[in-house]
Amino acid sequence: MSINFIHKKIFLSIIILVKINSISYAGSMHLETITGAGLSQGTIGEYVYYNNQTLSRLNWNINNLWYYHYSIILQYEYLFAGIQVHGVINDIIGTIDDSDWDQNNPTIKTHYSKHDNYLERYAVYNGTIGFESGINDIIILKPYIGFLYKSIKMSARDGYLEYPPGSPKVPVYGVGIIYEQRYYIPYVACECKFNILDSWAITAGLAISLFAQASDIDNHVKRDLDFYDDFGGLLYLKSDIGIQYSFHENINLGVRCIYEFVPEQKGDMYYIDTSTGIKSSTFSDAAGISMSLFSFECLITFKVDL
Repeated sequence: MSINFIHKKIFLSIIILVKINSISYAGSMHLETITGAGLSQGTIGEYVYYNNQTLSRLNWNINNLWYYHYSIILQYEYLFAGIQVHGVINDIIGTIDDSDWDQNNPTIKTHYSKHDNYLERYAVYNGTIGFESGINDIIILKPYIGFLYKSIKMSARDGYLEYPPGSPKVPVYGVGIIYEQRYYIPYVACECKFNILDSWAITAGLAISLFAQASDIDNHVKRDLDFYDDFGGLLYLKSDIGIQYSFHENINLGVRCIYEFVPEQKGDMYYIDTSTGIKSSTFSDAAGISMSLFSFECLITFKVDL
């Protein structure tokens, strides 16, 4: 069965569901604004490979990334469209562990260092469009498609170096590495809402992309080298579960837990010598990327009928 045939069946199913459920809505429009804050924890992974062996692994550990959340959703009858924005609140977010191995003998670790992880920039922009389908008075489904742009830029500062690992720690100071990951993610998703009591509801959602793109930049400040990596066809998964309490017809308060996951995947790499401007050739499957983030959000929603 071809990919195009599958896509046609999915599209046709969506159109049929829209037609079936359109009779349940009596021509109304409303606007929702959602504000709040969240905390993320997890690990951003950076890898270098040589002959299919891991030559370098950097774990950018995120212990306390605080961010604000703002989104706006416009719904007409059963159709809705929205945009979501995240921005950063704090700067020191965790630590970074840097490990290197001998390219001739990958069982020998040659280098280990640990540094403070400073957040330089964090931005999330997420656009969605979909429809709402009321299965019954209790269950509401919201299938939708979206595009997510996610960027996180961090720097490794201060810390210590062990060369070789296990030797006396040598203090290092200042910025050693500046690293940024950027994700471009088209995805499909579905959210489900269960009205369990008059004022209480449980929400759950799942999003998936098989065609995510990513790029990263690794600036080795003290070595005059910038590494550029590109990744295509990435797997991206996101799940969430939450609870909402409506203390007014148009106002509700909610909390939710979110998990985002990009498994370790390979891409192409080249580097530029910043002292001369000379660009290297491109090395296939020489770079790696991963992401595993758990977030907790507190949100308040205001609904305005138009």
